[in-house]
Amino acid sequence: MTKLLITCVAENNPEFHFRVITLFKTLKEFGGNLANAKLLANFVNNIDRKISNQLKSMGVSVRIVKPYHKKLQRHCNKIRMLEIDEDYDVLIALDCDTAITRDFSSEISTNSIRRCDSLLDPLEIHEWEYLYKYFNLTMPLNENEIHANSAVLFIPKKYVKDLKDIWLYYSYLVNDSFFSNDYWKKFGQYKYYTDQFALSLALANQNIKVNLLPAEFNIHINGSYSSWADQLHPYILSYHHNITDDWKLKTTGMSVPDKYIKEVNNIL
Repeated sequence: MTKLLITCVAENNPEFHFRVITLFKTLKEFGGNLANAKLLANFVNNIDRKISNQLKSMGVSVRIVKPYHKKLQRHCNKIRMLEIDEDYDVLIALDCDTAITRDFSSEISTNSIRRCDSLLDPLEIHEWEYLYKYFNLTMPLNENEIHANSAVLFIPKKYVKDLKDIWLYYSYLVNDSFFSNDYWKKFGQYKYYTDQFALSLALANQNIKVNLLPAEFNIHINGSYSSWADQLHPYILSYHHNITDDWKLKTTGMSVPDKYIKEVNNIL
């Protein structure tokens, strides 16, 4: 039986407390076989004791991690997930603003990395071409493989250490290049994507074949770019900042995903 480690990285504040509790609560409720995985929440610098105790009562281990250098965009701290010293076959590394709505065990591979497609792309194709060429890397021919989304990653353990090292390496290189010329001025406007730029380059450097996950893993609570998902049954919902004042996920107007959002809200 494949040994899974499901994990995320969070900041120690109420918004992230909600996110982490929601992630693991929905995994336990709707994740089927996934509930048997090792579960680990990483918090940067510190964690509120009450939240830590609540997570532990749910069977979720808690780990404190240090941030990388302060010059790096904070999202790069998610790379800390690839430093976890545990016994597992596949690392399931998730952004914490996600809710699990179905068991996705059947989509996990012990041989290849899997990730979501990138619905939001800040760069034009010629800008990606420049970015890859700048670092002497070959850009993937398949357009869906050019921009590596880092929100949902399934990583077999055999890839974890090398990918961690090269992902962090490119994070620093990308960060140090921002605003250095006209192209990098444009890239610097999207520092929020530093970890995704770096992951894209790291995968190209390692020449790692990535199998994209189906669209059911990439349903976002944002009607402006998810109307295409109206009839899809999500495995994971990405909700970002789309929560109500009473800490519920906002509905979208998409008929099928909204049924899952309402089920999630019923247990929050």
